[in-house]
Formats: sequence, structure tokens, C-alpha cells
Amino acid sequence: MLLKHALAVVTGGGSGIGFAAAERFVSEGARVVISGRNAEKLQRAAQQLGKNALPVVANAAIPDDMRRLYETAVDHFQCDVDVVVANAGVSRQTPVRDTPLEQFSDVLNVNVGGVYATVREALPFLARPASIILVASLAANQGTKNFSAYCASKAAVVSLAKSFAAEFVESDIRVNSISPGVANTPIFDSLGMSEAQLLEWSRVIPMKRPAEPAEIASAILFLASDASRYMTGADLAVDGGMSGISPF
Repeated sequence: MLLKHALAVVTGGGSGIGFAAAERFVSEGARVVISGRNAEKLQRAAQQLGKNALPVVANAAIPDDMRRLYETAVDHFQCDVDVVVANAGVSRQTPVRDTPLEQFSDVLNVNVGGVYATVREALPFLARPASIILVASLAANQGTKNFSAYCASKAAVVSLAKSFAAEFVESDIRVNSISPGVANTPIFDSLGMSEAQLLEWSRVIPMKRPAEPAEIASAILFLASDASRYMTGADLAVDGGMSGISPF
């Protein structure tokens, strides 16, 4: 088992990519703490994951919540944290003409500030060695109409992974990011896009389909495990070829 006896904390672990990562971690022998803002959703997810999962209601953008999350994890499982997956995030359309700065900043507060708080508050509770995975997006490297806040926030996440990696490499803490493309996750329900628009997105994917959350989770498992022990400061694209294959 790749994560036998490891303790992992996954933010945004109640559904989508976060839940899929937690599920994969448990299957590989890990104990997992999942966090999010919806207590009912977290409880359902924890029940599906089994006895080695603990749900904790916490907002990734609130440092006190993150500190409490790690304190609870360490106290419950009586060990330090080996893996952190900073997955919590939001996506919404922010057309420039119609989006005041406050709404633009709301997206960055969660997607960038939340990642920063997730990592910063983890530091006193981390084992050595440890692995931190930041969930970015294909949008980090592409301009997408009406999604300036989301794209900017995910570009910042990729940059944070590289800066964190440089800062923590001598502490035996690896930090990498992962950039999924279009995936079948609940976050797409919040985009306000029609089924026709999502289908159009799928058509431009070289593999001609969106990813399943389990496929993204497999890549996260790789970065969490010793299989990637010589990797830090990298961004791993899991996008069906969208970032590497020309459409022409």
C-alpha cells in the first residue's frame, strides 16, 4: 500500500476531486481527515469512506478554522500529518464589465488565500518527510472568457506551489501542484454554463471526454506517495491532452 499508516488532510473533501482523493488514500492504507463547509455533505462522505475517515467542518479561507482542523486531526489519530491536499475552491463567472472588485476578490480570497492558510497552518503539524499537493487547474495557463478571477486564482496557486517548494525543500517538505482539465465534478454545476457549452468544452479535449474524479485522484496519489519523492515545485497536468496537444 502506497500510504500505509499515513495521515492525510484533504480540504474540500466532501465531493468531487477531494472526495475521490480521500477515497483513494483510504484504499492505500491512509487515515484521512476531510474538511469543508457543509456538515451534512461531509458526514455522508465520511460514512462512505469508513472508519479511517474523520469529517471536520472548516472554511479553508479562515486561518483559525485551518488551525483547528489540524489540531483535531493530530489529536484524533495521535500522529503528525503526512499529506495535505489543498483542494477547496470556488468557480464562478466574473465578466469584467459586470463584476465589481469585491466579487473578484471573493474568488481570490478562497482560491488563493484559502490555499495559503491551508499550507501555513499545517506547518507545525507536519511529519518529516511530508507532501503537500495544491489543486490548481488548466485555467492557470489559459485565458477563458468571463472567468478572469478563477483563471488568475489558479495561476497564483501554481506559483504558490513553486514558492512553497523553494521555501520548504530544506525542511523535507515537498510541494507540488496538479492542474486538472474539464472533469465531471460538482464545481461545474456552479459555473452557470449550459449543457451545450460543457459539451463544446468536451469536444476540444484531445481525448474527447472530461476526466472522472478518480482519474485526477490517481495523479494526486502519485504526488502524495514516495513514488514522486524526487519531485517538488512541479505542476502536473491531468487534462486529457488539452495543454500539450495542438487542436490544429
